[in-house]
Amino acid sequence: MEESAEGTAMQPDAATDAEQVDTLRKEVQELRSSLEAEMKRSRESLEMAKRIQADFDNYKKRTAREREETFKCANDKIVCEMLNILDDLERALSADVGEEQLRRGLSQVHTNLRSLLKGYGLREIPAETFDPEYHEAFGVGEGEDGQILEVYQKGYCLGPRVIRHSKVKVGKNLE
Repeated sequence: MEESAEGTAMQPDAATDAEQVDTLRKEVQELRSSLEAEMKRSRESLEMAKRIQADFDNYKKRTAREREETFKCANDKIVCEMLNILDDLERALSADVGEEQLRRGLSQVHTNLRSLLKGYGLREIPAETFDPEYHEAFGVGEGEDGQILEVYQKGYCLGPRVIRHSKVKVGKNLE
């Protein structure tokens, strides 16, 4: 009976081992399925990231082209408007008029050019008190500290940006 007791005792152990092997196989299969699903999601995410990167690169290229085209169109417009001033200057040069009439004509062309540029947002930088943001000191002379004594070249702003600093002589109290 011992044998049968041992034999019976072995069978449950063998059955338990077989159950454990089956359980482990199922777990391995589930883990493989889970791994495959995660790998698939990972590939899909990588592909999506690549598409997004490509879309962003295309967006940057497109906006750069559009910005360039906008600048070209803006330049075309201002050049066309300046052609009228060029025509006025050519007429003034070819006109057979006296000095005073020529001076008045050139003054009118100057006024027209200033008006055109002002329409595009150009403004002259005032030259009263020295400000390094707007002025470039080219010389120093005796006078009130920080006071602009002489303007060598006018400066201009286009909208909020300085496009040319004023070149000035600045006063300094030398006492």
